[in-house]
Amino acid sequence: MLAGFPAIYHIDVKDVALLHVAAILDPDINNERLQAWAENCNWNDILAIMRKMYPQRQFVDDLPGMGKLSITADFTLPLALLKKWGDQIGWRTLEQTVEDNVKSIQELDSRT
Repeated sequence: MLAGFPAIYHIDVKDVALLHVAAILDPDINNERLQAWAENCNWNDILAIMRKMYPQRQFVDDLPGMGKLSITADFTLPLALLKKWGDQIGWRTLEQTVEDNVKSIQELDSRT
């Protein structure tokens, strides 16, 4: 299943939510198309983060053929909105997103 998605662009849901709020509330934003993606990554990047988070655990080996995408966009406006509305410099990192997701899953699991 993982091999079916060899390369992706990551964006944290918190960044997307902040951009949605900014697009609604900011009077300078009018019918703008806001591109929002942070890091070019693949499953091996996520595995590396998981290995760092849990060095005592065993994970599958890196998957072969995991390339990187090379699409670019002008992020000047969305990054300025993150700063203006969230006092945030830059996108949340893939590592932050993976850590938050794992923590959320662990919290849900502990409730059952």
